[in-house]
Amino acid sequence: MILIFSISCSKTKEENIKTESEKLSGKPVIIGILSEDSPQVIYEKFYPLQKYIEKSLKKPVSIEIARDFNDLEKKIKDNILNLLIVDPATYCELKWSMKNNILPLVKPEGGIAETRSVFITKEGKNIDKIFDSLGKKLALGDEKSSFSYLIPLSMLKDVDISLKDFKSVDMLQKEQRIALSVLIGDYDIGAVSELTANKYLKDGLKIIRYSEPTPRFLIAHLNNIERDEIEKIKSYLLAQLDKEVLKSLDIEKFSYAEDRDFDYIRVLIRNIKGKDYIEYTPKTIKVAILPLYSPLTIYKRYDPLMRYLSEKTGYEFKLVIPKNFEEFIQIVSEGKVDFSYQNPYVFSIVSKRYPVKALAITIGEDCTQEEGICGDERFRGIIITRKDSNINKIEDLKGKKIMIVSPTSAGGFLSQKIYLEKKGFNLTRDFKLIDAKRQEKVIIGVYKGEADAGFIREAALSVWSDEVDISKIKILDYGEYLPNWPFSVVRNRNQELTAKVKEIITNLEPDILKKAKIKGFKEVTDKDVATLKKLSNK
Repeated sequence: MILIFSISCSKTKEENIKTESEKLSGKPVIIGILSEDSPQVIYEKFYPLQKYIEKSLKKPVSIEIARDFNDLEKKIKDNILNLLIVDPATYCELKWSMKNNILPLVKPEGGIAETRSVFITKEGKNIDKIFDSLGKKLALGDEKSSFSYLIPLSMLKDVDISLKDFKSVDMLQKEQRIALSVLIGDYDIGAVSELTANKYLKDGLKIIRYSEPTPRFLIAHLNNIERDEIEKIKSYLLAQLDKEVLKSLDIEKFSYAEDRDFDYIRVLIRNIKGKDYIEYTPKTIKVAILPLYSPLTIYKRYDPLMRYLSEKTGYEFKLVIPKNFEEFIQIVSEGKVDFSYQNPYVFSIVSKRYPVKALAITIGEDCTQEEGICGDERFRGIIITRKDSNINKIEDLKGKKIMIVSPTSAGGFLSQKIYLEKKGFNLTRDFKLIDAKRQEKVIIGVYKGEADAGFIREAALSVWSDEVDISKIKILDYGEYLPNWPFSVVRNRNQELTAKVKEIITNLEPDILKKAKIKGFKEVTDKDVATLKKLSNK
């Protein structure tokens, strides 16, 4: 009886599979995947998704695993693939080389839809901060990878570390190989995704630095698949997915993906590789942001505002993030953007070269207090030194090396300059000034002893507290208060739009303000404008 029952069940299962297979017809849809995992792991992870798409299209769907980026690119050019599951950097590289042949479809949300790039080392190596790894052996992944190459290089660049600062640098291609090589001691430090690192923490790996979170992957499609099929796949993926699919991918849902979602990756590519993949349409409203922080941090803070402005006005607002203060001043002074957001000193400088107009003044900023945002319509700079230095009062600074953010920085130069000149100092005569270009580079320069003191914005210490041991830094004194950052119109070609933007930003929703890490914007007054324009005379 048991034998008969078993044969019957087996036969029924085979018939179900055969029946299901007979329902599928037409040319197969091929999904191309470039992943850090083994083929077995990839198939197990994406098999439920493959079957779900197969069910939605009622045609065969299969997975094609590429060996590396070049293999994936070749398969696309040979017209083998129809869908792609790739990380953001790979998508941006392919999108540029294939132009309009590749379009984003959906991206994951919830669960572990996002992950971070991390630098890893082995427990017991006496490497606790990224600076402890200088002169050591570094392992990176494929140069087209987001998490084991592009983002890690950007993280190093943010703290003024180059690959030349390491004893050796090798590309090990796969993240698993990087993690294992660090574990067995072949390399002192490596760069992988947080997901990969977490697998080996119990074996002795240690994470010493994290990036901002980034989507693990996106699903894109090529133009060789019918439009109605794409719409069908999209609608099914955006609908309530099978629990088995969600569980295998460890996400909560998919959401619609736009090409602009990955512009911050293109900024990293431009800064690291010198390739400019960012495109703006003639109708795009461009908003330049002074690069006070890293591109990833800036996008996390201000891209939600751009999308909100797009939604409320019907125009497409997109960020423009220059490489440095000088490039920002150049593009705004030449009227190459529509709006700008900058410190008051830069605004004052630019306003003498181009008719920019302040629309609103920022209220609040990052701070070290528990609430995270403090201050009002003013902010100031601070003067920092190492706690173990012999500099204990302002007079001790005379003749010393001082790092500044930039001669055009408000919180990293002007605030301190006004304060010190009131005390009788002449900055060019009494100090040796070093232009560090970025807030974090000043903090790091003081921390590493490359300068005796530094000028930074008061909020910068809280933002960069994870990069260095802040307990070794002391605030020597405070600079003069300055008006907070103005949001300005540069090209006032559409006065109705300008008025609408002013109304929107002075009445922003709490969620947008929280992401931007400010309390709000207040409408600018004539007195504010007069004060701002005088700053460049200081």
